[in-house]
Amino acid sequence: MILAGVYDIKNLKRKIRVDEDHKYNSPWNIAADFDVEMSFSVKDIVGMLEEYEQDRHIGMNIAQMAQLIYDYTDGYPVLVSRLCQLIDEKLAGRENFPDRGSAWTQKGVLEAVNMVLTMPSPLFDDMTKKLTDFPELKKMLKGILFQGRKYTCERENPAINLGIMFGFLKSRDNTVVVANRIFETKLYNLFLSEGEIDDLEYNSQFPDKNQFIRDGRLDMELIMESGL
Repeated sequence: MILAGVYDIKNLKRKIRVDEDHKYNSPWNIAADFDVEMSFSVKDIVGMLEEYEQDRHIGMNIAQMAQLIYDYTDGYPVLVSRLCQLIDEKLAGRENFPDRGSAWTQKGVLEAVNMVLTMPSPLFDDMTKKLTDFPELKKMLKGILFQGRKYTCERENPAINLGIMFGFLKSRDNTVVVANRIFETKLYNLFLSEGEIDDLEYNSQFPDKNQFIRDGRLDMELIMESGL
């Protein structure tokens, strides 16, 4: 068993000190590197589904299901487990998914993704709290999602470091991007919802916010063309 947290001492100090006293540790009092890979790979998900298949004998296409789950979660453990739980316990037996075999399909994964995005979740509650606590991180995420802005992956930038540490961001070709499709869509919907409350003219300007979702992810070119 491994007990691991996302904060090191310098980041805890950012939480407990007043703004003007935010300082980093002495260069001689360094935090130990944490090199354990916490995300699941496609191979890891395949192994989980193989064990499940041996127990249930569903006949699912394991490789396809593992890749689909990874495509939407990027291996984020809580999201991987949640999707699998919803497919097994919530979808199977519904009218559109009369048995587990029909649930463990591409259609079932997409339905489970939609459920994750719309159901209450401690994970998303915590995400919202962190965005409130760290407005610079929130500003950066908005820039990525709505303006197509690109930020160099420099971990000494406090907002970037926090975003990667919390799992909201990841590095791709030395540029930070939102960590996975589910986070991307959830953040997009959250920021749009805040805009609806803050801007009385929002509804007339953007009556259909889902117009920017294509195949389960954001259509960044369409957002840029709209001038949002």
